[in-house]
Amino acid sequence: MKYIHTLLLPVLLLMASCDLLDIQPVNRMVPVSVADYESVLLGGYPRAEFFMRTELATDNVYANLNATNAPAAINEPWFVWASTHLLPDAEDAYWNQLYSSIYYANSVLDQFAGMTPEPEEKALFETVRGEARALRAYCYFYLVNLYADTYEEANLDKPGVPMPLSAEDVHQHTQNNARVPVGEVWEQIDKDLEAAARDLSGKPSKSLYRFDYISLQALRARVYLFTRRYDEAIAAASDVIAARPLFNMNDMQEYIDDQGERYAFAGNTGFIDRGYKDEVLFFVGGRANTNIYYYSTYTFKPDPALLDLCYRAEADSARDYRRYIFDSFAASPTDRVAQGPTVYHMFATQEKYCYYIGFKVSEAYVTRAEALARRNTGQDRDNALRDINALLAARHKASLYAPLAAADLPGDQLLARVLEERRLELAFDGGLRWFDLRRLGKPAITHAYKDGNTYSLAQGDPRYVLQIPFSEQENSPNMPLNPR
Repeated sequence: MKYIHTLLLPVLLLMASCDLLDIQPVNRMVPVSVADYESVLLGGYPRAEFFMRTELATDNVYANLNATNAPAAINEPWFVWASTHLLPDAEDAYWNQLYSSIYYANSVLDQFAGMTPEPEEKALFETVRGEARALRAYCYFYLVNLYADTYEEANLDKPGVPMPLSAEDVHQHTQNNARVPVGEVWEQIDKDLEAAARDLSGKPSKSLYRFDYISLQALRARVYLFTRRYDEAIAAASDVIAARPLFNMNDMQEYIDDQGERYAFAGNTGFIDRGYKDEVLFFVGGRANTNIYYYSTYTFKPDPALLDLCYRAEADSARDYRRYIFDSFAASPTDRVAQGPTVYHMFATQEKYCYYIGFKVSEAYVTRAEALARRNTGQDRDNALRDINALLAARHKASLYAPLAAADLPGDQLLARVLEERRLELAFDGGLRWFDLRRLGKPAITHAYKDGNTYSLAQGDPRYVLQIPFSEQENSPNMPLNPR
């Protein structure tokens, strides 16, 4: 086995005084073998949530002012679209987490650039390198969608985000960091995705907490949809769909009958504790059991509009199993007022460990359906409808399922229905609702909050882009800030 004699330890022990990244390495080992670098990379996968608070800024969340538990102060700026999402002097955990992960990926890629693995290490070498590239692309996808403007021709030259592509960059640019243009960030995401695909193709999956080829294809489909490359989005989503089946929610009926509707997904059992977890391609970002939308007496809850999408006028009220994710099934009208009509039952309470959903099979269905609907040929429309019906067949009670017909969704109504199913299916997954609102025209949103106050996000509001963190503003005083 060939060993690397260049020590990575001094790089991995970067002091926390660096404001671009606040990195605390997982261990103090000196990596030498490919397996050692694999351990380094595993320490770089996000270990805290970095997207769930964005849901507060969307139409997926409302404030139940009858709730007995007040929200934490850290969550309020998101809900009222304050000029910055941070409290004064607070660190931005999202910025820090994502750049920390990039740093770990860069550290591995730097060392691998000068390494020729032994034949017996070649497959692992390519797997780790592919994961590092996938992880870096994933993090830049989040950063550019959080802190920069949307992917539009008119925005490509606007300030994006700092984009270190090696661990050396952290040492050289701990101060006076520069924001590269939006277009360059997306170009780098593309380069990393293509290189990762070459490395991960044909390699076995190691864990649902690590990138493999299929979860990479899910990421590629997402990126291609966001950049309006619909042919490529369809192809990548098709790879995911061919590889993994949807979970048929009818398989939960016996359990629901045994437990009763009110109790089936409360307490120690979340929705994902049933077979639905088999549809997940990638878990990410810390313990999901602690998410703020679960607790019945907490102020911020899933908006009733999500429940309305489950209880459609044309559907039997017991048709859509997804209502169990969003309905409190309160025992009395009084409870329903206090608890709100909705709680988030995807995950259980803290007694069970579960992590946030990074990618799942159903995202590939709604991505492909949207891309097909936007191409909008006759065959494309038929295929988009086929995808939505396949999803609904797995989400609706079999005895009540009735496929949608093309005649029911003429013209733009097909795309509108696809987007509604996307909203419902991906609510609270990976921060996608906030990203979708951005790419779908930045619509106006209104939130009612304390003391009868109403807060509004205007159409096209600049607050659809998060402000650069305070620490980075101080560290890089010449860095352009986002408009307000």
